Amino acid sequence: MTPPALPSQRVGEFLFYPFVRVAGLQSLLLGLAGIALAGWLGFIQGLHFDGVLDVHVGAHLPWWMSLGEGLINWLSLAALLFIAGKIVSRTRFRAVDLFGTQALARWPMLLVSLICFAPGFHRFSDALMKALLTMTEKPGKLALPPLNADMLVFGVVMLGMLSCTVWMVALMWQSFAHSCNARGGKAVVAFVVSLLLAEVLSKVLIVQMLISTHP
Repeated sequence: MTPPALPSQRVGEFLFYPFVRVAGLQSLLLGLAGIALAGWLGFIQGLHFDGVLDVHVGAHLPWWMSLGEGLINWLSLAALLFIAGKIVSRTRFRAVDLFGTQALARWPMLLVSLICFAPGFHRFSDALMKALLTMTEKPGKLALPPLNADMLVFGVVMLGMLSCTVWMVALMWQSFAHSCNARGGKAVVAFVVSLLLAEVLSKVLIVQMLISTHP
């Protein structure tokens, strides 16, 4: 008899191998809900997921554009991984499983949108941006914001962003490998190439969305 999983094992499975239990339509609905919520929280604070792997603080845009960024990021990678899966996988797989788990793989970005509410993060981001703009206008004169608690918060948040991005990429790989039954060197290369192409594609599509709404 297989011993019951320990609570720590269950938490680890939920965080790093969720697609063993959640796939198909269920993962799609949960993933889209996470993308929508992350987009809404980003809209509130001027946070942009402007690329498959990117997060930046910028101008406040309409809420639907924040949602559009998340959807473009998800579809760009999922579509390319679907093509890659057809090439490297020797078994048939369902599109809903891949697209659904890829949507769910983006849920660490919801955590990013939450930690960016940390007090002081946006104050330091604004001060840093002003300093960079000043340096652009007056080359050689970079007046960095003073060392204070805001800088510490900013550093912690940036570390959290990086950790969540690495976590998300790991989930994206797990989604691809599990949904397409893809393993080995060819699968890794296909995933990496798809991820890089999706990063470029998502940025192009997001820029086009911005241009179309702000001619």
